[in-house]
Amino acid sequence: MTFNEKVNILIVDDRPENLLALEAIIEREELNIIKASSGEEALRFLLKNEVAAVLLDVQMPGIDGFETAEIIKAREKTRNVPILFITANNMESEHIFTGYSMGAVDYLLKPFDSIILKAKVDAFVEIYKVNQILKKQAEELKKQRDELENSYLTLSKTTSQLRISEELSNVISETSIDSMLIIDEKGTILKANPAVEMAFGFEEAELLGKNIHLLFSEPSSLKSVKSMLEMISQAEKIQRNGKLKELMATKKDGSLFPAEIQVGKRFVQDKCIVAITIRDLTNQKQYEETITHMAYHDWLTNLPNRRNFNDEINRIIPVAKKVQEPFALLYVDMDHFKFINDSLGHLIGDSALQEMAERLMNCLREDDFVARVGGDEFNLLLPNTNRDEALEFAEVILEAFKQPFFIDRFELFITACIGISVFPFDGEDAMTLIKNADAALYRAKEQGKNMYKVYHSGMNLQSFRSFNLQNDLRKAIEQNEFFLVFQPRINIATGKVTSAEALIRWKHPSWGNIFPAEFIPLAEETGQIVEIGEWVLQEACRQNRAWQQAGLSPIRMAVNFSSQQFLQKDLVETIAQILDETGNTADLLEIEITESIVFKNEVAMTQTLKKLRELGIYLSMDDFGTGYSSLNYLRHFPVHSLKIDKSFIQDLSNNSQESIAFIQAIISLAHSLRMSVVAEGVETTEQLNVLTDLHCEEIQGYLFSPPILANEFEEFLLKNKENPHLVEEKTTEANINLHQIMRADSQGVKL
Repeated sequence: MTFNEKVNILIVDDRPENLLALEAIIEREELNIIKASSGEEALRFLLKNEVAAVLLDVQMPGIDGFETAEIIKAREKTRNVPILFITANNMESEHIFTGYSMGAVDYLLKPFDSIILKAKVDAFVEIYKVNQILKKQAEELKKQRDELENSYLTLSKTTSQLRISEELSNVISETSIDSMLIIDEKGTILKANPAVEMAFGFEEAELLGKNIHLLFSEPSSLKSVKSMLEMISQAEKIQRNGKLKELMATKKDGSLFPAEIQVGKRFVQDKCIVAITIRDLTNQKQYEETITHMAYHDWLTNLPNRRNFNDEINRIIPVAKKVQEPFALLYVDMDHFKFINDSLGHLIGDSALQEMAERLMNCLREDDFVARVGGDEFNLLLPNTNRDEALEFAEVILEAFKQPFFIDRFELFITACIGISVFPFDGEDAMTLIKNADAALYRAKEQGKNMYKVYHSGMNLQSFRSFNLQNDLRKAIEQNEFFLVFQPRINIATGKVTSAEALIRWKHPSWGNIFPAEFIPLAEETGQIVEIGEWVLQEACRQNRAWQQAGLSPIRMAVNFSSQQFLQKDLVETIAQILDETGNTADLLEIEITESIVFKNEVAMTQTLKKLRELGIYLSMDDFGTGYSSLNYLRHFPVHSLKIDKSFIQDLSNNSQESIAFIQAIISLAHSLRMSVVAEGVETTEQLNVLTDLHCEEIQGYLFSPPILANEFEEFLLKNKENPHLVEEKTTEANINLHQIMRADSQGVKL
């Protein structure tokens, strides 16, 4: 006898996409897939129809999966319908235990394996067909009871055995990835699925008849298993909250692994069956450890990250207070690391950071701690370390960075600045210590590269001032707080003013006059230097045009450019537009650049300079001799003149033969390359005489005039026109006073 009717399979899930996915996996010609989006809808269908199996989602609004299963099992008509729970990976053990106590055949965890799901459903369908055939056979036997009584009794016995076998197959799924056991109330193992051998190394034959204690020999785990068996023997039904804590399971070779256990208990024909599911948590534990490590460590260097550092400093502060020991916080920042990324790329930069982290690690003592807290920023904690020891440790770090970094095919020289604060003198909480170490780092970077500074209370005032200046810079142009001063340049041969250098000043409403040495680095740090530089260029060209319209002889106006300005893609177009708007010709504009700007990106800079020269703009290299000049590159740069730095000019007053020889070499070099020479910082007649003998073309300095306001510069031009013999002319009393006020310009930053 065969069964040819379509078989009903009921799938229950509140999410339509899950229903469609399940239907797609198990659908075949002989099946009639019934979809229900809630427990209520599923129960209404079961009132009128028979099904081979129910695929039931646990978590649903309204009646959830457990309640639905409880109602199904309570009804005589549906109590033997196989229920396959489908749930998420993070189901806790009490939920899985509850499902088995409700009569669940098995669990499938999302995302489930489609092959396993289809195999299970096929098995349920085959069992259902067998049951339906048996029902039909029973009906026929009932009609033929008299002549087939013996056959009926045999069939009843077969049906009874089939029911026991069916219940056993409901408890142990041969396709489960978890280890599953059938035990009696005393803990004797009656059956094991194939996953047991994979997890424990025991074959099923080795376990049958043995107590489950064999798999949990670790003392605390064994105690828990014994308590579980006592609970099973005493409880008629295991409650939903009967969750066991995590245990250590024992393999055949004696090794241990973390495991989670779920227990289900049922009575089948007055026989107690206890189902044990054992889940290996090894992979889950490793995954959790990996996630935790990632959360507290830097992905690039594998050092502790900022979160880890904050935990560590907050851990050691109470310890240091208790034992009354100091500790030091070192804030380390790489000097100009951004240029490595910008010029060589982030892959080289990342490799350099890894090498930096390695060198810092090699500097550490046994209990020291280092973390990467930013792009090129590292924090170090030095327990039981006073101020003097912290300074010695900073020296160790700077010494470690003296050796070059060999990255790929590049040899890099990378230095660092360090800010130091010491507990409890510089702060008794993490926030204060970090803030003060940062303030010390800021002061170290202000003083140059490869420096370290220890915090002192005056740094907070300077940091407060710098913070306010950074904010006020954003509105200084709008509120007309900037102004220009002009310093004339004199042609030695004629004594006439040939050009002038425009220099910016800031009249702050609260702090008074602020020199460029203080606010230009802040503008470069915040990126406002481009806007400020454009204002200087616009104002210098406007003022030069105003002098021309006033009838003064045209002179060339020199303007300093920063490296960030040269990074602008439309720099040449912007300069051309400003010249056009102010009515100036290109030959009356001079752009001063420093060696450091040029040699950061020789190729790009050379192209830009050539475009500016093609416009007719005069180009000069400022502070020549203070950088890392390459004569090979210099001959390719399209500059018109070199400016000798004032530091070399100052030594001429002492008749320093080395300085004279050096300046003579610069002048000879310039003349051989068809460049003129400007000496800046000329303050004495002795300096002027030497420069004259060395055939320097132009001079600039306090001997003739400090930087002065526009109206004073106009008067200077008129006097120079009337009497160009400035070598014999003394500076006026007004100039002397102005010289005293603005002498700080000689040490300032230009723009």
